Amino acid sequence: MVRVPTYATYMNLLNGTLANKATLDLYNYQTITGLKSPTYSGYGMSAYSIVSLEASLQVTKNFMETNDILNIELDVMNTSVDAVSKAIADFKSSLVSFSGMDLDKITPDYTGGEISFTSNNDVYDGKTLTINGTQYTFRTSEPAEGWGANDIDISGLTPGTDTYGADVMAALQAKLPANADFKFEGNKFTFPLYTVNGASSVLNAEGVTTGEPHLMTDDQAQVLQQLQNLAFTTMQVLTDSLNTSANGKYLFGGGVSVNPPVNFPFTTLDEFQQYYDGVNVKYPTNSSAHLSNREVDGSKTGDISFELDATGGNKATITAANAGAFLEPALKGGEKTTGDLTFNAAENTIKATEYGAFNTLSAGDTLVIGGNDAGANAKSYIIKSVSDDGKTITVEESTPIEADMTLTNGGDAEFSTSFPVGSVINLDGFGNNVSPQAQVTGVSPDGTELYITVDPNRFPENGNAGTMVSTGKWSISSETYYEGGQLSSEKRISENQSITMDITAGDPAFEQLFRALGEIAQGNLVNTQNPAEMTGSEVIDINSALDRVEEALNLIKDGTFNGSASGASKNPDLYSVQAKLNANTVVLKNTLDNQTLVKANLENNVSSLKNVDKTEAAVKALLASTNLQASYSVLQSAMSVSLLNYLK
Repeated sequence: MVRVPTYATYMNLLNGTLANKATLDLYNYQTITGLKSPTYSGYGMSAYSIVSLEASLQVTKNFMETNDILNIELDVMNTSVDAVSKAIADFKSSLVSFSGMDLDKITPDYTGGEISFTSNNDVYDGKTLTINGTQYTFRTSEPAEGWGANDIDISGLTPGTDTYGADVMAALQAKLPANADFKFEGNKFTFPLYTVNGASSVLNAEGVTTGEPHLMTDDQAQVLQQLQNLAFTTMQVLTDSLNTSANGKYLFGGGVSVNPPVNFPFTTLDEFQQYYDGVNVKYPTNSSAHLSNREVDGSKTGDISFELDATGGNKATITAANAGAFLEPALKGGEKTTGDLTFNAAENTIKATEYGAFNTLSAGDTLVIGGNDAGANAKSYIIKSVSDDGKTITVEESTPIEADMTLTNGGDAEFSTSFPVGSVINLDGFGNNVSPQAQVTGVSPDGTELYITVDPNRFPENGNAGTMVSTGKWSISSETYYEGGQLSSEKRISENQSITMDITAGDPAFEQLFRALGEIAQGNLVNTQNPAEMTGSEVIDINSALDRVEEALNLIKDGTFNGSASGASKNPDLYSVQAKLNANTVVLKNTLDNQTLVKANLENNVSSLKNVDKTEAAVKALLASTNLQASYSVLQSAMSVSLLNYLK
C-alpha cells in the first residue's frame, strides 16, 4: 500500500535528487576540465598543498618572465660590445700600419729648406732665430748688459751693400755649433726639417724669405685621410652601439632612459675637425677633461673681459669681476673632513688623516687650494692621482707642491675645483666674432682668471679686450660626451640570486676608446701650420703626430685590455666588460634552465593533486546521470500520490 508522502518525505526525496544532480554536475565538470573540483574546498586535505605549490609556481613564472626580458637586454648589450670590439680592432690594425710610417717626414715643413737674407737696410737688429731650441739674437750694437752668449754681432757690417746678406749669414755661421746638416752658401742658409721651431721673429722680418715647404706626397695624404675617416666612422659606431635601447630604455644609460647616453653631435669629419682643430682646441687628453660638465654665467662671474695674451699666439685669458668665479667648492679642511693635512714637496703629495677625505676628486681635476694657513701652497694644481683610500692626492710635476708643511685639522684650507685643464669650453652668446669654443689651460689661484687657447683670428686682440656684462645672455660651459647616469642596479633573478647591472657608456673602457679615436680624428694630426705666419711662443712640434699616434695606441691597449693596470676602476676595459656580461649571461641561463625544470616539476605536482582521468569521470557522469534519472522518477511517483487518488 502506497502512503501519501509527507512534507518531510518530500524534502528527503528532493535533497537526494539534488545531491545526485550535484554529483552529476561535478563529474561533468571533471569530464570537461580534467580538474577534480571547481573550488579548493573540493580538494579536501590536498587543498593546502595545492595552494602552496601554485604560489611557488607563480613566483617561478614571474621570475622567468622578468628573466626572459633581462636575457634579451644582456643579448643586446653583448652584441653592442662585440660590435665595439670589432670596430676598434679594425681601427687599431690601420693605426698600427700608419704608425710604421716615418711620421716626422710626412709633417708638412714650412721652415725647413732655406732662409735667404737680402742686402736691404739693417732690418735684423734685435731679431731672433730659434734653432734646435736655442734662441739667437742679431745685434748691431753691444747691449747695456753686455754681449750674451747667443748674441750675433753684426755691428761691423754695412747694410745695403751687395755682400750684406752673405755677411749676415757668415756671422750666423760663426755663432752656430758645428752641424753637418747646416749648409751656408752666399746669403742662403739651408737646414733640415724643423731645426727652426717657428718661434723665430726673423721669419717675419723684411728681406727674409724661406725656402719651398716640404709637403706630404699624394699617397701619404691619402693614407692620412683614410685613417682619420676611419677614426671618425669608428666613433660613430661606438655612438650607435652604446645608444642601443631595448624594452623602452637605453641599456648603457646608467638608469637614465630619457636621452641617449652618448652625445656625439657631429655628422661629418669636417664638422668634427672644425670644432677640434688640433691646434687651438685639441681633443681632451685626460678623462677628467673628457667627462667635464660645468657651466658659469654672469650670475656667478659678474662682468667679464676677454682678450689674447700679450705674448701673442693663441693664448688668451677670460677675467671675471667676482672672486672665485671659476671655482666650485669641494671641501674644507676640518677635524672630521680632512684631519691633519700634510704637504710634501719632494713627493708632490697632499695627505689627510681622515679616510675618504678626497674621494670626490679625480685624476685630471684642476684643484685650487685657498686659505691663509696654506701659505705658498695656496695655488692651482692638476691632480695626478687619488689613492684608493681617498687620503692622498698626488699632483702633476707641472704644478708642484711649494713647501713642506702640516696643517692641524686642515687649518683654514679650502679645496675647490674648476674646469679641468684640457677641457673644451663652449662660449655661447659672445657674438660671431668670438670663437664658439676654446680649451682650458689653467685657472688663477683666486678663481678670477680662466686661461685658455683659442683661435686668435676670432678673439679680441691684446689691448682691445672684449667685455660682457653680468646681465647678458651668455654662458661658459663644458659638456661631457656621456649624458647618462651612474645608477647601478641589482636584478633579482631568483629568490636567492641576483646579478649586477652597472655597465654604462661613461665607463673607463669606452671613455678611453673615444679619446683614442678623437686623438686621431681631430684636425692637424700632422701639423699644417705655417710657422712664418705664427706669432708669440708657438712652436710646431715635429713629434706631435707620432705622440698622438702613440697615445691613441696606448689608450686602445688600456681600453681593450689593460691587464688590471687600473684595477680600482669600474669596468676599466672591454675585456672586463665582456667578461661581466658573459658571466651574467651564464648565470642567467643556468637560472632559467633550473627554473624551467622547477616549473615543470611544480606543474606536475599540482596536476597530480588537481587533475582526474577524464574517461573515468565520463563513466561516473553516465552513472550519475542514470541515478539522477531514477531519482527524478521516484520523486515524480511520490509526488503523484495524493489523498484524493488514494480514496479513489
